[in-house]
Amino acid sequence: MTPADLDAVLALQQRCYGVDFLERREAFAAKLAATQGLGCCWMARRDGEPLAYVVSLPVCEATLPALDAPRCETPAAPTLLYLHDMAVAPEARSLGLAARLLARLRERAPALGLARIGLVAVQGSRPYWQRQGFAQPAELSADLGAKVASFGAGACFLVQDLDQ
Repeated sequence: MTPADLDAVLALQQRCYGVDFLERREAFAAKLAATQGLGCCWMARRDGEPLAYVVSLPVCEATLPALDAPRCETPAAPTLLYLHDMAVAPEARSLGLAARLLARLRERAPALGLARIGLVAVQGSRPYWQRQGFAQPAELSADLGAKVASFGAGACFLVQDLDQ
């Protein structure tokens, strides 16, 4: 994914998420800038048509960005690959794109020296992510709890430990 893809990202986001979860262009641009050269954000296309995207970044609990955060930092010593956003166009949901993008994240995390992937489940997606092997951590720091709360009622932080 490059800055030239932001219009497609915003269009897909609008088709896949409720109004409470829409992020501004600046929020996506900040994440892209923070991960430049790390290979953490991808678009899936068919015949040039954008069908899905994933935005991830190496973070620590303290640097996990809140929803629609206008700034984003990549810490010197990240502890997990944060899957900030994944969206698949409704007409493409039978193509296995989410599974392929998740598989790519599972490959990328160890390449970045990270043994865990984390995400904030929203819009009732917790059961989906649990079927993919994610689980709630035993505890959340107050900092992380506040950031998860920025995603709205029902949001929960989930992690998956990767075998390296």
